[in-house]
Amino acid sequence: MSTMTRQRVKTSASERVASWYARYFPDSLIFALVLTVVAMALALIFTDSGPGDVLDAWFVGIPMLFTFAFQLAFTYAAALVLVDTPKVQQGIKWAASKITRPQTAYIATGVLGALTSFIGWYIGPVVTAIFARAIAKEMKNVDYRLISAIAYSSFVISLTGISGTIPLFVASEGPLTETIGGLIGLEDTTFSVMNLVSAAAIVIATTVTFYFIARNKKEIVSFADLAVSGGVPASAEAGGSEGEGDDSLGGSNTFADRVNKSRIPILTIGLLGLGYLVYFFAQNGLAGLNLNTVAFIALVIGFLAQKNAVAYAASFARNLVSTGSIMLQFPIYGGIASIFAATGLAGVLTDGLVSVATPETYLTITFLITGVLNLFVPSAGSQFVATAPFLIPGGEAFGIDNTLTVMAITYGDIWTNLIQPFWALLYFPILAVGTKLRVRDFMGYCLPILIIVGIIWILALNFLPLHL
Repeated sequence: MSTMTRQRVKTSASERVASWYARYFPDSLIFALVLTVVAMALALIFTDSGPGDVLDAWFVGIPMLFTFAFQLAFTYAAALVLVDTPKVQQGIKWAASKITRPQTAYIATGVLGALTSFIGWYIGPVVTAIFARAIAKEMKNVDYRLISAIAYSSFVISLTGISGTIPLFVASEGPLTETIGGLIGLEDTTFSVMNLVSAAAIVIATTVTFYFIARNKKEIVSFADLAVSGGVPASAEAGGSEGEGDDSLGGSNTFADRVNKSRIPILTIGLLGLGYLVYFFAQNGLAGLNLNTVAFIALVIGFLAQKNAVAYAASFARNLVSTGSIMLQFPIYGGIASIFAATGLAGVLTDGLVSVATPETYLTITFLITGVLNLFVPSAGSQFVATAPFLIPGGEAFGIDNTLTVMAITYGDIWTNLIQPFWALLYFPILAVGTKLRVRDFMGYCLPILIIVGIIWILALNFLPLHL
C-alpha cells in the first residue's frame, strides 16, 4: 500500500498553503512571461516611454545576459560533473544511509544545504539535491515534497556566501565602482559580523520551523509515490558516463582508445590548474573570487575527479542538458531587467518608495523594494545594476554606509527567491528525474520561511554591526 494516505484527513496549515501554491502557481517559464508583460505595462503607465521605447528596451535586454547565462550554465554543468563520479555519489549515499529517522533527515538536509550553498551557490544545489533524493529513496516515511522544499530553502543564504554575486560584484572593478565609493571587500560583506550572525540565525530558525512542519504533517507523499513507471537508467543515478565504450571503428585496443581511456591528460591539466589556483589566490586572496574564477575552480576540480577526458566530456554533455532552463529563462529576465533600467521604471519605483523613507527606515525599505523587484529580475547582478545607481546615493543622503545599502540590496534580492521559482531550476533537474515532482509541489512549504528570513534580515540590517 502506498504511503500516501487515501483518506480525507485534516491537513496542517503548512500543507494547506503548499496545496494552494501547487494548485494556482504557474510553471516558472509562464511566470517569467507574465512578469515580462507586467513590466511592459508598468513602464507604459509610470514612465514617459512609448510602446516602441519599451519594446526596444526589451529587445536590447534579451542578449544582455547571454554571457552571464553561459557562465552560470558552464559552472553548474562543471559542478555536476564533479558530483557525477562514483566516489562522490557513493559518499553522499553512504551519508544518507546513516540517517534512520525522518526528522533527522529533514534537519541534516537543511544544515548540509546551508553549509554547501554558503561555500558555493553552484555546489549547494547539486550536493543537497542528490542528498535529499538519496534519503527519500531509502526512507519511505520521508515526504519528498517537504524534503525538496528544505533542500531548496537552504539556498537562501547562498548569495550572501563566498560565491555571492553582489559581494563579488562590488569587490571587483566595474562600471559601478565609483557609484559605491570604491571597492568593498568580502571582509566587509560576506565575512562581516552582521552577515555571519544573520546566516547562523537563519539556519537555526528554518531548521526549527521545518521540524514543527514535519511533525505536524498528516499526509506523507514519498519518493515512491511520485516515481514514474520505469524509473531512471542506473547510469543516471550512479554517475556513469556515456560514450566510454569501445570504438566500433577503430577497435578496442588502439593507440587512440588507450589515450582516450588514460587519466594522464586530464590529470595533468587538472594539476596545472590547481597549481595556478594556489598561486593566484596567494597573490590575490579572497579578492580574486569572481564568477570566472568560480567557473575555473569547478572545471579544475572536475578534471581531478573524473577518470579520463572522454568520461568528463560525456558527463559534461549529459549534465549541460540540466541547464536548459537557465539558458532559456535568463535572457527573458534580461529583457525584463532592461525594461526596468532603460525606461527609468526602476528609478521611478525606487524614488517613489525612498521618498517616504527616513534614516531609520531606509534600509528596511531598500530591502523590501529589492525583494519585490527580485520577482521580476531574479538575477542578482542585473537587479544590482538596475537599482544601485538610485539606492546607493539615496542611502548616502541619509548618512548610511554604502556597505549597509549593498547588503540590504543583497538580502532583498535573495529573500523572495523563496517564492520566485527561477532558482529552483538548479535543484529540479536532480530532484525531479524519474518522478512526477513539480516545482510548485514544494515551493509552498517555503512561504513560512519567507516570513522568518525577512524578519531576521530586517533586524540584522537595523541592529547588528558590520564589525565588532
